[in-house]
Amino acid sequence: MAELRRGTYNALALPNIDRGMRDPRDLEDLIDLVEHYGVLVVGMTGYLDLTTDAGIAMARNEVNQRNLESRNLSRRISTGKRRAALKGRNSGGANRLFGWEADKKRLREDEVIHLREGRPRLVAGVKPRTLAREWNARQIPSATGKVTGRQWTARIVEQIFTNPRLCGYKTYLGEVLRDRDGNPVRGEWEAPFTVDEFEEVSAVLKHYPRTNPRDGRGHPYKYLLSPFIRCGRCTSKMRGGSRPGPKGTKVAVYACRSTSDGGCGGCSRTAAKVDEYITALVIAEHKRRQFVKLGDLPPWPNEQALKDVQSQIKEAQDAYEARQISGSRFFPMLERLESEERALRADKKRHEAERAQRSEAILDLEAKWEDPDFTLDQRQAAIAQSLTAVVIHPAKPGQRFDPDLIDPVWREEE
Repeated sequence: MAELRRGTYNALALPNIDRGMRDPRDLEDLIDLVEHYGVLVVGMTGYLDLTTDAGIAMARNEVNQRNLESRNLSRRISTGKRRAALKGRNSGGANRLFGWEADKKRLREDEVIHLREGRPRLVAGVKPRTLAREWNARQIPSATGKVTGRQWTARIVEQIFTNPRLCGYKTYLGEVLRDRDGNPVRGEWEAPFTVDEFEEVSAVLKHYPRTNPRDGRGHPYKYLLSPFIRCGRCTSKMRGGSRPGPKGTKVAVYACRSTSDGGCGGCSRTAAKVDEYITALVIAEHKRRQFVKLGDLPPWPNEQALKDVQSQIKEAQDAYEARQISGSRFFPMLERLESEERALRADKKRHEAERAQRSEAILDLEAKWEDPDFTLDQRQAAIAQSLTAVVIHPAKPGQRFDPDLIDPVWREEE
């Protein structure tokens, strides 16, 4: 149509008018081209004449009819897909999904093991880009079987671990599909994670900053306090780097950016002393918060309710075995009581997991800090639980390390 307006072409041949357009607005534009630009429009089959009122009326009727058929077809397909989704059926393209066999139902154990190993590490603070680099280094094949050393990116790892399919939930148009009662629809495939395991890792990944949109790999930090340090003179973000040290060595430093890069260039500090000081503060703060949390979290309050439900189940079973109640009354009652018991047990399990996490995760921080497997991502995640920033104030030339010139900005406690 644009080329016809420009005069590049002066004629248009169509198999028929309905094969050229389904939107009446497009037809009106074509009619204007015929009337105002003298464009010749011919149909290879059927009758098509846009130079007469009768021909224009016939074309409009045919396009309107085909438009209605197209909308009806689209609605039927959409309705069919939604009904299939409500039944938990698989959908999507022909490509196999990472973690499942080609039928998209059975788990593929040699891939699921990587998902189960990666989930707790992501929860512990390892970033998706770190996991992607490790998978590339280990040459873990993707779902297509490719081993290129570059097939895994931070974005792909995020997409995999935030897919509700991992806990068996069915999605439709990007959202978890729910039935009439508001409950998530379960798919007809095996799930590698429980609902609690999936919600735990997806909640962590939601707070990660978006990676580089060009390649999804992001820019990993090399220095412990790079996400937190700010200049005390101009408040701009400082960067980690190195400078020559004694006997040809290199010394890590934190330095304010140059004026051309948004900083003042007037503040720098050796990184080792700052890292050591902030690490000691964070470990001490984590221990203090741990004791507070342990005191604040009471035992599970519904223990008696669970015992009452279990007692009712036992009484109902005894009454049924003694033929005091019929099966038509016993089995619906048993289903209701067992449903209550499952809900209470799940709630108790979540509560106990939270108590265990609070009692172990932070008390072990000092020991974990020296563990080679405790990655830089995990250390920065631990610091982020306590600090929002570390302000470094300028020091005089030759001045020794002074903690008063390091100003940690503590995160407000909930």
